[in-house]
Amino acid sequence: MLTRSPAGPAASRPVVRRKAGAVLAALLTVLVLGLAGAVPARAAADYTQGVASTGSGSVQIWFTPTAPASLVDVHYLSPGAGQQNFRMTNTSGTWRQSVSGLPSGFTLEYWFTYERSGPLLDTPHFTHTVGSGGGGGGGGTGSFPITFQNNTRGTYGDSQIYVTVLGQVTPGQWSYMKAAGTMAHISHLDASAPGHLTRNGVSYPNMSFTLAQSGGSVPSPTSIRGGRIYVSLGSPLYIPVSPDDQGWGGPDLRNPNDPNTDVYYDWYEYTYVFGQVAFGGNTTQVDQFGFPMTSRLTQASSGYDTTRGITLTRAQVMSQYAASVGAAFRPLQNPYRIVAPRSSDLFLPGGSQADHLQPSIDQAWSYYSTHPFKLTRLGETFTGRVAGTTLTFTKNGAGPYTLRKPSSADVMACAGALASGSDPEKQLGAEFCAAFNRGVALDTTAWYTPSAYYTPGAGNDYAAFLHTVGLDKRAYAFPYDDVNDQSSVQILGNASPPTGLTLGIGW
Repeated sequence: MLTRSPAGPAASRPVVRRKAGAVLAALLTVLVLGLAGAVPARAAADYTQGVASTGSGSVQIWFTPTAPASLVDVHYLSPGAGQQNFRMTNTSGTWRQSVSGLPSGFTLEYWFTYERSGPLLDTPHFTHTVGSGGGGGGGGTGSFPITFQNNTRGTYGDSQIYVTVLGQVTPGQWSYMKAAGTMAHISHLDASAPGHLTRNGVSYPNMSFTLAQSGGSVPSPTSIRGGRIYVSLGSPLYIPVSPDDQGWGGPDLRNPNDPNTDVYYDWYEYTYVFGQVAFGGNTTQVDQFGFPMTSRLTQASSGYDTTRGITLTRAQVMSQYAASVGAAFRPLQNPYRIVAPRSSDLFLPGGSQADHLQPSIDQAWSYYSTHPFKLTRLGETFTGRVAGTTLTFTKNGAGPYTLRKPSSADVMACAGALASGSDPEKQLGAEFCAAFNRGVALDTTAWYTPSAYYTPGAGNDYAAFLHTVGLDKRAYAFPYDDVNDQSSVQILGNASPPTGLTLGIGW
């Protein structure tokens, strides 16, 4: 599966693989608007631009068009103040704007709107790291340490535990982390560079480092969107990069020939932009369980200190899973992982379990055709009734809106009929997805009652099991598992850096 920009990591809720409706929807997207009426960016041949340091915490942004422009506006994201917009000053054909009060290490994101022969044109977004002369990197004010704890009980040494960090330091552009914590743009040419990886006769960029190489800790970039921290045991991950360097291919659980099929791996995902987007991250089993991981997130200034994940041994998880789930879910387990239903051909159209939840779906649609549907949550009320295959409803009296009857595969993936249409339709789709997976769709009074979830034989056994082994019964076991705050997500209440993130790697 190729992940292309702009996008989030293959996120826990569909986005944009939630992603967006995403668990970190408010976190995974920073909305930046240029001036109304501007047209898409013109080629860089129309101008040159850059940022020059003018002192401690001060820079000057400059823009030189190849032909005279009647105006040039600069837009940039300022720490703690959000988007700023200024008409630049023209000095002999070069337009300039000074910016001060920037902390060292801060990644300044900026872009321009300029006039060229009448129309207004928007440029792409650029970044400059204050105090570094440009480029992206970890460390500095706004950064925080990511520490890796080897909890494999001697099974794997630090030189056998690999870390691969991918994310968008510059919006729309993918970068990977080196052992020192610096970020470099992904490049398909790295597949032929010294030290590249080879598997089954195919070459791949080497974008991994070991715990031994990093010393067990790396600094987080001050700005990263759609970040994924892959951890693999005994082998690095084999990740291709597209020829245009705009996308990368993560492990494909549905491809038996994927080079990572026999690699033990798991991951953590997060987004954070210093001063603008609060840290939000989570362990995830939306696609698979590889081995136990924990995440401890702390922030001394706010008193935040939470730990999520699984502390059981891998053997305990694997044996308990086999003993607790129904027969339909047992084939999801193999020696390397437990695959989530949404990522298994067994539960997709054409698979032997493609209709696993269809009886529950049929029962709910039949019930709400003869009984009024009403759900009140978070101060909002949805009311409606099913006719045929469609639920027609209102939200707080507004509407009407419609929700199509989902398939079993729609429910497992929280996709299709449950993730389309207007915002109210997507909102109710997320609620139904969670209710079907949790086995409570027939009783809306139970949708926000965790003690009613996962009665035996109802819903998604894979998700039900993971909530029994997750700390505080929390897990990200299906894409909308954050409905009613049941997921493993960790979100700070401010955009200051955490004190630290510690990822425990178990076995």
